[in-house]
Amino acid sequence: MYAALNLENQLVYASQAISGDAYLCPRCQKSVQLIESVAGNRPYFRHLQKIPFRQTESELHRRGKQQLQTILQREKGVVESEVTLGIDERRADVLWLTERQTIALEFQCANISTTELAERHVSYQRLQIKDIWLLGETYLTTDQYRPKKNALKFICYGEEWGYYLAFWLPDRAVVRLFRQLAFQPPKTEVTFQVDDLQLAQFLQISYRGTSNLTVFPKVCLSFDPSYFLAQQLNFQQSNWLSLQTSCYERGFSLQSLPQELWLPSRLPPLYLSWTTPLRRQVSWYCQQGELDWVDRSRILLTSCWPLLSGRND
Repeated sequence: MYAALNLENQLVYASQAISGDAYLCPRCQKSVQLIESVAGNRPYFRHLQKIPFRQTESELHRRGKQQLQTILQREKGVVESEVTLGIDERRADVLWLTERQTIALEFQCANISTTELAERHVSYQRLQIKDIWLLGETYLTTDQYRPKKNALKFICYGEEWGYYLAFWLPDRAVVRLFRQLAFQPPKTEVTFQVDDLQLAQFLQISYRGTSNLTVFPKVCLSFDPSYFLAQQLNFQQSNWLSLQTSCYERGFSLQSLPQELWLPSRLPPLYLSWTTPLRRQVSWYCQQGELDWVDRSRILLTSCWPLLSGRND
């Protein structure tokens, strides 16, 4: 079809439609998607395609997804579930079309790789759809009060919550929010604060949009990792041994780091371990002979987590 209704019930031709806006079929009032011009073809609208029930879908995923859809139907906008988007057949668990933005809620229960997560995130960006990831209890410890390490790749950042992870708990119908996530060396686990929020409350804050932390604030370098490193060097197969040679060439050792190579008491949880940025800043110092705050900030904030790269807010 070459025309559809916007959320103000106005007829809009595909040639004048705005990618990312929400549109409805004039006949059935179901959601449609703008397919933009490709290889000289005219742009047009098509119905969002339903995906048949997947036999491998878990009961937790099915129940949580239906519950999200039911709750969102109380809000303004149009809500669809299990629809495909774009020419690459991207599937959204729950699609929420509002006046301002189209939002895909992903209720992720199965384990996926960082590569797959990055591909799905980039796909939503290409479609100008904001993706919000709510994790299932499969990513929590048994007591449901600590994220597992395989959940860290879903970390997001917001000014109000700092680095955070969001979980959807269908049995309680709440979003369990782990906020202010950070490494506090020498502890190996991330620290956090935890709150249970209603879905609408969570979406209201996350809907405002987030911008990643781009400059690490200047703080006291209070953690001396020398004792930790001395323990590591006791192991003959330690991967720190090669770096120790570089340190000797610069006139110091890992067991007695200059204070400018110490760490803040709290570090962004952007890797699986706080030792990764430590290694990177020691390597930088050995190569450059100095480490200013700009370079330290870049090292501490460089992330391998895909949702922190190129946000579509």
